Order: sequence, then C-alpha cells, then structure tokens
Amino acid sequence: MRVLRVIKNDMRYQIRYGFYSIYLLLTIFYILILCQINDPVIKSIAGTLIILSDPAVLGYFFIGGIWLLEKEEELHSYAAISPLKNAEYVLGKIVSLGIVSTCSSLVITGLTMPWVNLFTLTGIVFLSSCFFTLIGLLLATFAKTVNSYLMISVPPALILLTPGVLSVLGIDFPFTTIIPGTLVFQLIRGTLRKDSEPVLLLSLGLLLWTALLFLWTIRRIAHKIKPSRRNRHAFDL
Repeated sequence: MRVLRVIKNDMRYQIRYGFYSIYLLLTIFYILILCQINDPVIKSIAGTLIILSDPAVLGYFFIGGIWLLEKEEELHSYAAISPLKNAEYVLGKIVSLGIVSTCSSLVITGLTMPWVNLFTLTGIVFLSSCFFTLIGLLLATFAKTVNSYLMISVPPALILLTPGVLSVLGIDFPFTTIIPGTLVFQLIRGTLRKDSEPVLLLSLGLLLWTALLFLWTIRRIAHKIKPSRRNRHAFDL
C-alpha cells in the first residue's frame, strides 16, 4: 500500500536527520524528572505538562524543520510529478510523527505512572499529535526560513496552549473550552488523574478540529507543491 510506504520513508527521513534521537533524549530526561516526584497529584500535573509538550511542542516544531528541509532539497517539486497524492503526503507526516510521539508518551507514563490506562492514552496522544503536526505543517508552508517559521508558529502555539496550562493554576476561561489545545489538555489531564472527564465528547471535538484542519492543509499543500523540470521520484529514499 502506497500510504504505508510513504510513512516508512518519512520515518527513515526523520531518523536520518536526528529527530528520533532528540525524542529519545527527551524521553529519558522526562522519566528522570517524574521518577523524583512521589506525590501522585503533583506527578499527574507534571506528567500532563510533559505529555502535552511531547505531541504538541515537538511535533509542532519538528514538522516545520522537515518541510523546510524537503523544500531545500527540492523534494516537493519531485513529489508533484510522482503518483503521490497530497492527502498521502500529509498522512505520511502526521502518522510518522504521531507514532514516535505516542511511543515516547507511553514509555514515559508506563514507567512512571502505572495507574494510567495506556490504551486510552494511546488514542489521545496520537490524535493530539496529528492535530498539532497539521497546524505546524500548515504554518510551515508560509515560511521561507527556520527563523521565519519560529516567528509565525510561536503566537498560535501560545494561543492554543496557554488556556490549558493556566487551568492548572485555577484560572479558567469558559470560552476557551472549545480551543483544541484546551481539549488536548483536558483529555491528557483526565487520563493521568483517572478523572471522569467526558473523554468521548472531548475526543469527538478534537477529531472534528483535526478533520477540518486536514482538509485545509491538503488544499494548502496542493497550492505549494509544484513540479520541477527534473524527473525524479520524491520519496524513493
């Protein structure tokens, strides 16, 4: 199946440029931090912020670097003349980064918080990773350099993540409950604390946001990826 081949090649590409090595180092670092916390309440709060940063911050910023690297190597031009569809290109990115984000989160929680339902956490983290990767990919198409991507991507990240983080301090804004970042935060916090959060309702809300963003990203990718004069398959790495 072509999508599986795209995912495999995307993972190989990310390994080549050291993205997975960064995930490994951060995973070890997070485990060491959580192992020093004995209070279950404090550990769940710290774990929520750590797991939130894993799919949100890492995938969000990594995809910008990946897009710009591919653009520099002219892989986008080759992709335009290959059989690869825009939806398959986007799926390759979100699934490959979603897998490593999910694995990292499961290792962290499995070793430090054994009471967590890993099955539920898997679905939440993977969906969250897909959403933030899509936002990062969409924003990356407007950037020409890494510096410009950072300037473009930081404000949306703050808007998405700040309300959820402030809720830890007891600062809640009712109108922010529909913000995807807040949905992600509530889902992760509820899973780590074993709260009776409306997981299904929150997940459906996040899934709707992700689906809409997926369609928007495909349209943007179709506009940005154009063929070059050289005939080379983009993803035959």
